[in-house]
Amino acid sequence: MKKNILLLSILLVFTTSIFAQQKNTRINIGVPLGKYGKFDHNFVGSNETNSPSLLIEVQQNWKKDLSIGAYIGYLGQKQEFNLGFSEVKYNYYRLGTSLTYELNHWLSEMNIFPEYGIEIYTNMKVGFSIEHKKASSTDPDASNNPIYRSNSSNDLLLDLGVLLGTRYHFTDQFGIFSEFGWGNGGFLTIGTTFTL
Repeated sequence: MKKNILLLSILLVFTTSIFAQQKNTRINIGVPLGKYGKFDHNFVGSNETNSPSLLIEVQQNWKKDLSIGAYIGYLGQKQEFNLGFSEVKYNYYRLGTSLTYELNHWLSEMNIFPEYGIEIYTNMKVGFSIEHKKASSTDPDASNNPIYRSNSSNDLLLDLGVLLGTRYHFTDQFGIFSEFGWGNGGFLTIGTTFTL
């Protein structure tokens, strides 16, 4: 697990350093809320605990109203059942690319003008998630002594999603954003955005 976190950190620093050499680089740091699909495991009669989720994305202007980027992320979930004697933990380490299309110019051509400096965009993400699953249980043997059992597995899952986002800048370098849809590991993502 530590190796995976280290690898994701190195990839983020490498990607950021490449984009930072260019102008108009944007860094989004967000928290996905409301897990869905492969990121949400519901067991009947279990107690669910979710780890704080995180998404970091670096974007670089490519063409008019288009930007390309890369992202990393983390999600975690734990399910406890059998009165706490059994549990299943899921950790997701995410990595991929993104394409963002700014919608304000398109909307203005249809005489729809977002107010108060709000920027509207759509974002498509394609990447992978490393799913680390660990199941453990404690059961008594014939002599009523506890026996601990554990097994783990790793799977590589495809990430694909489309989101609709809004962005508002308080200054030229700092703002907030929100994204709704599939692609960040949560239905709704809120966070801060920095322009370098």
